[in-house]
Amino acid sequence: MEFGDLLEIRDILQYQHVIGAVVCLGERPMRYGELGSAITEWTGNRIGDGEITRTVRRLVDSGLGAETFAEGHRLLILTRAGRRRLETIRNLGRALHRSDSHARDDDHRPRPLPG
Repeated sequence: MEFGDLLEIRDILQYQHVIGAVVCLGERPMRYGELGSAITEWTGNRIGDGEITRTVRRLVDSGLGAETFAEGHRLLILTRAGRRRLETIRNLGRALHRSDSHARDDDHRPRPLPG
C-alpha cells in the first residue's frame, strides 16, 4: 500500500454522511429529501436537515456531486469523480469482506498440537 492510498482512505472516511451520499447517489439521482431518507436507511441513523445541507455542500465542494434540474426539481447526481470514489468505496468493502472471510477460515483450521 502506498502512502497516497492511506490519504485517500482518510479522505473517504472523514465524513460518514458523504460516504452514504455517494453510495446512495450511485443508485440514481435524488432530491435533497430523498437523499436524506436514503442515507438514514443506509446508515441506520437519522440524518437531520442541517447535516443533509452540510453533506451536500461537502459533496459538491469536493467535486463528487453536482446539482442539476429535471422536471422542475433540483436533483443531486454523482460526477465522474464521484463515480470513481464510489468504485473505491466498493473496492474497500470487498477487501474488508475478503479479509473477514479469511479470518473466519483461519479460525476453523486445525492447529498443530504443542510439543
